This record gives sequence, C-alpha cells and structure tokens, in this order.
Amino acid sequence: MDDFSVFDSILDSAFVVDGDGKVIYCNDAGATFCQSSVRRMAGKILLSDLLSVQEPGLLPFNADSQGRTSPSPFIETEFKLVKSEKTGKAQLAIRPFTENHWLFFVRDVSLEEALHSKYRSELAQKEDYARNLEKLVEARTAELNMVNQTLKAIMNSLGQGFFTFNDLGDCGNVFTKACEEVLEGFPAGRKAWEVLNVPEGEIEQFKKWSESTFKELLAFDDMKALGPSLYPHSQKRHVPLEFYPIRGADSKINEIVVVATDKTSEFEAQKALEIERQNAGMIIKYTKNKDQFLQFLASVRVGLKALLDLAGGPMTGEQMNESFRLLHTLEGEAGTFSIGELRLLSRASQHVLEPFKGKAELGHEAGAIYKESLDAMSAGFENFLLANQELFRVPEGEIGRSVELPLLTLSKFLADLRSTAGAEALTTRFQDQFLKVPMESCLRYFDSLIQSVSEKLGKKVKPLVIDDGGVRIFPEPYQKVFSSLVHAFRNAVDHGLEEPMDREWGGKDPAGTIRVEVSANAGIIRMIIADDGKGIDPAVIREKLKSKFPDKDFTNQSDDEILQTVCMPGFSSRETVGEFSGRGVGLDALREEVLKIGGHLHISSKVGEGTTLELSFPELAEEPVLLRSA
Repeated sequence: MDDFSVFDSILDSAFVVDGDGKVIYCNDAGATFCQSSVRRMAGKILLSDLLSVQEPGLLPFNADSQGRTSPSPFIETEFKLVKSEKTGKAQLAIRPFTENHWLFFVRDVSLEEALHSKYRSELAQKEDYARNLEKLVEARTAELNMVNQTLKAIMNSLGQGFFTFNDLGDCGNVFTKACEEVLEGFPAGRKAWEVLNVPEGEIEQFKKWSESTFKELLAFDDMKALGPSLYPHSQKRHVPLEFYPIRGADSKINEIVVVATDKTSEFEAQKALEIERQNAGMIIKYTKNKDQFLQFLASVRVGLKALLDLAGGPMTGEQMNESFRLLHTLEGEAGTFSIGELRLLSRASQHVLEPFKGKAELGHEAGAIYKESLDAMSAGFENFLLANQELFRVPEGEIGRSVELPLLTLSKFLADLRSTAGAEALTTRFQDQFLKVPMESCLRYFDSLIQSVSEKLGKKVKPLVIDDGGVRIFPEPYQKVFSSLVHAFRNAVDHGLEEPMDREWGGKDPAGTIRVEVSANAGIIRMIIADDGKGIDPAVIREKLKSKFPDKDFTNQSDDEILQTVCMPGFSSRETVGEFSGRGVGLDALREEVLKIGGHLHISSKVGEGTTLELSFPELAEEPVLLRSA
C-alpha cells in the first residue's frame, strides 16, 4: 500500500519513513517545518539528517527506537533543524503504519512554549492562572493524543469498504466502518470469500485464484483482473471491487487489500445516459429512414403474432428453428434502429430456446417460460410505442411510403401527360419515377449497423460502398429479404473482417471495406455483398461439420459445396454465442427469405482475400395497393 495522500490535508507535520529512517513521504506541513520541499525530501534523505531531537531513543530511527513495534505516546522534546540551525520545542509521536513503514507526527510547540513562559513569569503570583494554564496544557495534550485516530477517521469518511486478507483467506483486523453497509458486514474473523459473498460453487475457484495471486504466477495486475469484479449486493447496489498488494521486505505479497466502492449512483446515471444515447440514435435513424423504420415497427407486430401462434401449443424442432430465425432477425433490426429494449427482449426469448436447439420438441415447462418471454416482449413493444407516441405512430394496416417531390418535377410530368397520346408508356414512367425506389435507398441505412458493430468489436470499417447500377424496385415484396440482410452485414464485420493490427500485418488497410453491387438483367436482380477480410477456409468448415454432425459424411463434397453449408440451420463457426453471432441462425434466415421469393443465395470465398455473398432473385412487379386499385 503506497498511497499516503490521506495525510495531505493534516495540519500537523506528517512523515512516513522506512525501516532505515528514510523519508518515503511527507506532507506540505512537514516540508514547511523542515524548511525544504516534498520533492527534495521524499525518497532521498533520512529524517535524522533533517531533524535532531534531545529525547534519546527516537532519532536516528532504527530497530531499537521507540515506536518501532508499538505506538509511542506524544513526547515533548527540544529539536534542532540540521540545515538552518533553528531550535525549538516539539511534540512527537511514532506509530507503525504498515509492516515496512512508520508514521511520525510532529507538532512545533515552540511558540506556545515561549508564550507560556512569558505569562508564567508575569503571573507567577496568580495561583488560579497557574491552575488554569495546567488545565489548558492537559487539554492540548489530550487533543494531540487524538491525532493517531486521524487516519481511521479519514478512511471511514470515504464511504469505501476496505479490508485485507492473507494467503489463507483470513481477513485482518484493519477495516473501515463502511464495510458494514457496502459489504453488508464486518470482515474481522471471517474468510475473504465469505465477506465477498462468493457463490458456493465458485469458492474453490476463488481459492485457486487467491493462491496463484499470492504466488504471483502472473503479474499482479494480470491476476487481479481474473478475480471477482463486483460484490453481489442483496439490495442490488452496484459495488465494484479493486485489489492492491501489500509487500514485505522481500517484495513478496503478504496481504491483499480489497477496496469496495458503492458506485450505484454513477452506474444508474451511466445507464440513463446510455438509454438517452440510444434514444438519440433512434430518433436520427427514424428521421433518415422513416419509411423503413415504420415498416419495421409494423413488421414487429406481425412477427410477434407469428411467434405467439407458433408457441400456442407443443413446439416441434422445426417450429423452434422458425421461431429462432424470426427472433434473431427481429433482434438484428431492432439493433439497427437503436431500439435497445426490444433488442434485449428478443435476445431473452432466444436464451429460453437456446438449450433446446436440435431437440425434437420444447417441453411443457420450458414452453410456458418461453410464452411468458414473448408476452413480456409484446408488452415491452407496446410500452415503447406508447412512450414514443408523440414522435411516431404506427398506422393500422399496410404501411405506405411517403414521397417528397419538387413542384418542378410534377409540373414537367403534367406537361408530358397532356402531350402523350398513349397511356401505357406513361404508366411505366410513372411507376419508375414515383413509385419505385433506387436500391441504394434500401441499403444505405445498413452503414450505421456496420459502424456500430465494428465499434463494439474494436474493428475499423470504411463507410459502406454501394453501387446500385441504377436499379429501381418496388421495395414492398422484398421487405423480409432486406430485414434479413442484417445478418449478412453483421457476419461480414464479426466473422469476415480482421482486427486492425492483423490487417496491417497482412499488408492490408487497417480499415476494412464492405461493398454492395447491384445489377439487373432479363428480369433477374443480382446483388453481391463482398468484404475484403480473412475469407473462409473450407478445411476449417469441413472439420467443424465433422464435429457438429458426426453422422454425416462430407468427404466427397467439393470446397464450394462445403462453403454453402454455413447457411445450414444451427451451423456456426463460433464455439460460443457472442453478441452478434454464434447462434447458427443468421444466414439460414436470409437464405430462407430469398428462397421464398424464388431466389438463390451462393457463397464464395478466398482465404486472405475476403468473402462474397451473391443473391439473385426475380424482379417483382408488386405495385402499391393504391395504384392497383386505381
């Protein structure tokens, strides 16, 4: 423990010395008393080289000095400053501070002594004044005797739980009163894992961590990061834990200091700030992509109804897969539009289904829990709409697109209409100019998703490159495909692009590139989504398939066929589920939606160069309802 700043505000001179009497620390009052500076003294000079005292057995400080093994009383003695020859009288006390450090309190009472002498000589005949003076001196001595409690009082005023424990887990007798509230009890006479409320099943792990930390199998800073980081407070208080070493003369760790700080207010404020940040992001995305945003909100209700219908009875494995795809897509789009609460609720429902992936059916008890999670999602979504009703409102029925056109465009169209003899060509122009939208407008908002995912993963990605080739479409029939594209872009960042340092080592730009190219020919739209990442190694996928599907034989399949298996339901190259991938649902969901509209999805990749996802689907001429009924 090497932080002595608690003495900075003490008015009396305070010095911390080591076993040889070298000044390790002094406060400003001590430096002023010695007519020097903290910088010149700390760690550079013996206290006895600065100060000499008449009282024997104090300085120079050694193993036989008073206060070495137990606190000394306050001793009044003559002193002399070595450098300036200044003399006077001081009251001095010594007390052990840590195993290797001792604390000296020095109060210069020279002026008080001079005044006392003056008044004693002038009022020698006044016995009552002598008695009063004696009482004053006693009171002052008693006040000085309270200095040794200053450190404890300061520590208690910090509001932090502070205690120590040794290599056996035994807590020391030095702790702060705040432990009673912050750690819900006093540490004395208890084991460290009891004080920190370590769960029963994790106590052995804590003991092994403690043993390794004391032995310093790794550097202390690396080991402390593996210890418990939060105290599980029964009142849901947010109490982070910090650990510091106390070392002996041999530099080995003798004890570990635990500092527990109640940061509930800061934590709640940070959560509120994050919610405000998400709301701000949501509003910006709503403003920039109003049509897609409202279309998504409308699709949520449809999706929730479909999920509830599937959960209405015993769920088969296929129904669970379908539900998982719907939830995963809903989660991705909610994240794209910064609707954090809906994203978390969708993820919670996925967690309920997770243990049952690959099983024939969902049990009754698990089905009831899953149904409750869907009801919570429905309630949360309705509350979200209610809370934001002044900002937007989801219209009942089909969601139409709003179109803003300059007056000049409409005037020119009207002139063309009046001068055109046939209506067929004019209808086509009307559709292309006013009802169809460029592909870029359906894809541009994915750039915010890409940047958000890359930021959270510590990666760098350039703005999304889109070349739509002038292709315009009716967006309505492709809505579910565009919704599922969220998985393709998240996978490109999470799985495809390397860490910036890895890219530099490979001779690449630290910032990755994701591009989309669109073309149309003979009624077929072709969309290519490509990244310049690490690519997919078919050999790795082949080994993954062997371990995940041991009953199937993949040896006769070509590398291209192996690459297509990443779209299989339940397949993931990740061992664990992360925030953006690992569930084996994303590309499966995208492929299903492409197949539903008569399309095709194909994956190609080159190791070290990147991965390409090619989608082809028919150009659908599904006009808006108003036009069809006109």
